[in-house]
Amino acid sequence: MRLVGLFLVGTIAFVAITYFEQVPVLGWSGVFISIAAWLALGRAAARDGAAAFVSSAVLGGWTGLVGAFSAWAFQTGNLFGLGTPGFERLGAGFGFLGATLGLLYWPLLGAVVCFAAATLSLGRRLA
Repeated sequence: MRLVGLFLVGTIAFVAITYFEQVPVLGWSGVFISIAAWLALGRAAARDGAAAFVSSAVLGGWTGLVGAFSAWAFQTGNLFGLGTPGFERLGAGFGFLGATLGLLYWPLLGAVVCFAAATLSLGRRLA
């Protein structure tokens, strides 16, 4: 049951991070916030013991997919939205391209970071 709570908290957190990333310039720090969130989720998943190796990777992959998909949805809205001014549409095009690529690599990065955090947390506990 605890793992379900982590999935729920992670999903909400990564949608919130995506909202934060929509703030110009300041939003670039979203990558650091995401990595910190993955580290916290991986360490929290490690408290479940041996199952943490698989569950942490799945948790990181899921939250990475949620973050990437919500970013892609925002950028698609900015690109094709009727209210987007002409020059901002160019930036939205670059954002859309980056968000589309993020659909591929962001879940993988999330899985690796969460798995590493869980592994390091369990390694310290076992030593």
